[in-house]
Amino acid sequence: MTINMQGSKPYKKMRRTCRTRAVSEKRVVWPRFVSQPFAEGRFQVRPLRRQLIDSAAALWRIAYPEIYGSPHEFLLDPERYEGCVALEDNWDEDSLRRVYCMTVVEELATNQVVSATLLTKFTKNLQVEYTFAATHPDYRQSKLTDELRRMTRKIAYNSGAEYLTTFCETWHDITQYWCIKGGWKIAGIFPGNFVRWNGDNEEYRGCAVHFYRFIGAAEAHTTRPEEWHLAAPAKAVWDTLDRVNREIERAAKTSSEAIEG
Repeated sequence: MTINMQGSKPYKKMRRTCRTRAVSEKRVVWPRFVSQPFAEGRFQVRPLRRQLIDSAAALWRIAYPEIYGSPHEFLLDPERYEGCVALEDNWDEDSLRRVYCMTVVEELATNQVVSATLLTKFTKNLQVEYTFAATHPDYRQSKLTDELRRMTRKIAYNSGAEYLTTFCETWHDITQYWCIKGGWKIAGIFPGNFVRWNGDNEEYRGCAVHFYRFIGAAEAHTTRPEEWHLAAPAKAVWDTLDRVNREIERAAKTSSEAIEG
């Protein structure tokens, strides 16, 4: 259905510092990828398939139980996967329609999921969010995530999205450094952003660090500070973020982790 916008107008025309483009249909599609076994043939990265749903849910329950009681607690329940997570068994349809893409590391000898990432797409915003990454406690520090992150990056960069975001937890700084070394910019620090389980019958609101990065020509279509109207405190925050992000960008240019896709 086409919405009749005749007679409507924006509060202000924002185009002095960026390019504009015609409004058109937007598509974010989870692309297929081919992977090979690694670590002497013990593991393989692949999209989630129906046979691995129970194992994937078990992984999230042991590796990321903090999401219990949150909007993402569906990851803990295998009964809730079909209908929202794209499955390899039905990829042609699911890659178009499903909001979530889960990439897993399968231990081939046991057919168990030992590590996984979750991507979320916001098609109308041409955006993909790196939502979660988790590794079974028995397999941490084994460098399984190197190959997993490489494949997840390929999916995000070839999905049709032009804007990537992620929220990093603050129980540790591991994922924060992944983003910084990869050239992601800091958007802000959000105290109380997510409800998190604390064991037993306790929960709290955790703090997350918000990162972002552009793909392709997205930055050219983004308004610049010269066109913004910021209150003085907001301007002070932006000036600090801009300085820090320029340092991140300079350092990332010499890092192999900043190579796209």
